[in-house]
Amino acid sequence: MAGRCAIAAAGLLAGFFVLTSPARAIWLSESGSVATLSGPFATGDETIFKAFLDKPRSQPIRVLYLSSAGGKINPAMAIGRMVRNAGITTVVDADSASCASACTYVFVAGVRRHYVNGGNVTEGMNARNGLGFHPVHRDGGRNEGKTFSDKGSERVRAYYAQMGTPRAAELMDKAAFDTFYRPNGQTALTLRIATSLSAP
Repeated sequence: MAGRCAIAAAGLLAGFFVLTSPARAIWLSESGSVATLSGPFATGDETIFKAFLDKPRSQPIRVLYLSSAGGKINPAMAIGRMVRNAGITTVVDADSASCASACTYVFVAGVRRHYVNGGNVTEGMNARNGLGFHPVHRDGGRNEGKTFSDKGSERVRAYYAQMGTPRAAELMDKAAFDTFYRPNGQTALTLRIATSLSAP
């Protein structure tokens, strides 16, 4: 009887741990030198990404496909800098993925940036897939609600400039509140946000 109680208690504790342990926000997978990153960016994801890059493998990661609605600025920018330092090519397939908000910080960090099927995107704020830009928001709480963060947006402008894609900020400024401005492929090429509309 005591043994069964101990097993039951251990089972409850294990279940409690699973329910309360924090879930990893980004998901990473790989096949050869090609990796995929999906999910929202959360605090600590930069550590997860670094461990993923540093993992022993027969060939380094050379291409990173992205699909994310965004998330926290700091981990996304940190991951973007790791992508640039590692010489990784970034890819967004506009027919099947969205890379919006903080995800664009990783996309622009690619040494080459492929906006596959970007020509199929209807430019503006109605498309659901493809690259998506908007100013930084902050949560002002119950009284103010959600508002723009000028300081955050200036930080993003500086980051885009550091990555050699300063004109990405032009798209950020075109987005209405709580929307994404999505460029088509030609716009992304013209603004030098993307370097190709073909698959790598």
